[in-house]
Amino acid sequence: MDILKLIRKRRTIRKYKNKRIPKKILNKIIESAKWAPSPHNCQPWEFIIIKNTLIKKSFISLLYRGLNSFLTPVKIILNRSIRIIENAETIILVYNNNNFSKKINKLGEPYFSSSIISEIEGISAAIENMHLAAHSYGIGMAWLTMPLLLKKNINKFINTKNELMAVLTFGYPAEKGKCLRRKHLSEIIKYIKYIWKNVM
Repeated sequence: MDILKLIRKRRTIRKYKNKRIPKKILNKIIESAKWAPSPHNCQPWEFIIIKNTLIKKSFISLLYRGLNSFLTPVKIILNRSIRIIENAETIILVYNNNNFSKKINKLGEPYFSSSIISEIEGISAAIENMHLAAHSYGIGMAWLTMPLLLKKNINKFINTKNELMAVLTFGYPAEKGKCLRRKHLSEIIKYIKYIWKNVM
C-alpha cells in the first residue's frame, strides 16, 4: 500500500473482535518500532506485552481498583480507557528506559531537559510506526495516555522503575473507527519570508 494512503486510512480502533493476533504478526508490528528515529540511536523504548488471559484479568482489576482515587469527572474518562483495554486482545505497555537522559544528566541543564524531550519524541515515533504497521496487517490499535494516571499502580504490577509512556491496545477491528476532520494545510503551514532585523 502507498505510504500516504496507509497514513490517511489509519484509524484509532477501540473495539475488537474475540480473535487472537498471531505472534508472528505482533512481532512484526514491534519490529517496526525499532526502526523509528531516536536521539543518537539510543532506542529508549521498552515494550511489555500482556496477552495471557489470567494476567490480563489481574491487570484490568488493578486498573479498576485505581479508579477510586480520582474525582468523578476523571473516573468517567479513565473508565472509558480501561474498558478499551479490557476489550483488547493484546496490551502493550510502552516504557522509556531513560538510558540516554541518564548519560546526559551529568552535563546538567539545559542538556538534561532536552534529552528527556528527545527520548519522548523517539518513543512517539516508534508508536506511530506500530500504528501504521498494525493497520497494514489489518490489526486495530488505540494509543492511550489516560492510564498514565495509574502509572504507579501499573509499575508496581510490572515491577519496574522505568517511565511509563503509553498503553497500547491491539485487536482485529470490530468497528471502522472515526475519520475526524484534519486541518487544511493553510492552517498549519507558515513560510518564513523575511528575517527580523533585530536577530541580525
